[in-house]
Order: sequence, then structure tokens, then C-alpha cells
Amino acid sequence: MSHQLVLRPSRAERLAAVRSRPHAQPRAFGLRRRTERGAATAEYAVATVAACSFGGILIALLKSDAMMSVLKAIINWALQSAGIEGVQV
Repeated sequence: MSHQLVLRPSRAERLAAVRSRPHAQPRAFGLRRRTERGAATAEYAVATVAACSFGGILIALLKSDAMMSVLKAIINWALQSAGIEGVQV
């Protein structure tokens, strides 16, 4: 029986071997795969922009004369239905 000395590769050699294979990078060396971190933040940002846009459109619509007259008619109808007479908005 013969004894052979087996040398392990150095850390630098192991890292070089890992870096030469980008598709097989282990987590042991501190390298991570692409994750979805920040995806929720991006979704909140898109939802916030959409809500602000919708609010801007509503403000523009409600400032028009046609919508103002419709809103006044609805308020007057509600007041008359409640039994409050003589109030005109």
C-alpha cells in the first residue's frame, strides 16, 4: 500500500475556478443569484404614479362647468330628499 500526498487547491484557485463558470456560482463564496429584491418597491412606485395620474384626471373633470352643474344638482336633490328646503348650492 502506497501513501500519496494529496494537495487541496488554494482558495484563490477555487475562486478562479468558480469565476470561470458563471452559471455555477455557489453561495459559499458570497456570490448570490439574481433575486427579486426591490420588486415590491417598484410596484408601489408604479401604483403611486397611477393614483396621482388618476387624481389629476378627476380634478380636471370636476373643474369643468358640466360636472359642476351635475354635482350641484345631485347635492340639491339630496338636500330636498332629506327634507331641507330653500337651500340652493
